[in-house]
Amino acid sequence: MNIKKVKDVMKKYGKSWENQDSNLILECFTKNGIYQESPLSKRYKGHKEIKKFWDNVVGKNTKNIKFKLVKCYISKDGKTGFAEWECKNEHKKDDRWRRDHMVGIMILKMNGDKISYLNEYWNTKIS
Repeated sequence: MNIKKVKDVMKKYGKSWENQDSNLILECFTKNGIYQESPLSKRYKGHKEIKKFWDNVVGKNTKNIKFKLVKCYISKDGKTGFAEWECKNEHKKDDRWRRDHMVGIMILKMNGDKISYLNEYWNTKIS
């Protein structure tokens, strides 16, 4: 893993989020990749589960998404990547749209240029 691969995949991840493109998000992950939205949430394994989550949460309940990749890092042993990010969007909850300002970090493992494991840690400010 190197910093360029992490930046490239995170830019594609951000573009898929902004465009609500579940097919593009799958291009970021290995066939059996794992996506975990937060440490205590369900793990989605493989393209079928990731796409279903992405279609339901991002596709149906989010709009006006602006993603910004802040900074990327690699662990000293080169096995783990980290990406700081920020996102502003509108999210539907309880049949109401609200504005969210999110900041977070993603911890990821890669196989080649694709994510094999991703876990997000984030916080949201609602306005």
